[in-house]
Amino acid sequence: MKQHWEILIAILDEMLALYRAILTLSQEKRTILVAADGQKLEQITKQEELLILQAGKLENQRGKAISEIGAFFGLAPAEINISKLKEFADNDIAKRLEELAERFDKVFAELESINEINTKLIKQALVFVNYNINMLAQSTTSPTYAPEGKSGQTGNSRNWVDRKV
Repeated sequence: MKQHWEILIAILDEMLALYRAILTLSQEKRTILVAADGQKLEQITKQEELLILQAGKLENQRGKAISEIGAFFGLAPAEINISKLKEFADNDIAKRLEELAERFDKVFAELESINEINTKLIKQALVFVNYNINMLAQSTTSPTYAPEGKSGQTGNSRNWVDRKV
């Protein structure tokens, strides 16, 4: 049984390292958003996607490890969580699980805070882009109305799609 606990802790350690890497990338993303560097933002986003895929794989492994431990103690899958598992673990394992839970809480709280800031920065950038598009559209259009017999449109006007993508 100890081997199952060790596997679970190893998976949780690896997941924590991944989430810390995602946190670091999110912090870098904030700087990139402020600098409005599209190329670096794309690179960071690709790195985040890879880390999230890895985290998903580890999540599957974690679920399997927890299910095996829960099954050993006769727990239904819906009942299994770290708090419940700590009740069945020896003191050393329970302490390690508690420390990991605290670290996860800290990383997730920081991620949530940074993601809120990044979301606001992205929304501000979108407003700025839309404003610029509107300014460009206005500067390239001519009056619609003209004296009788003359067209209000010039041959140089452009059509712009009025929708957000």
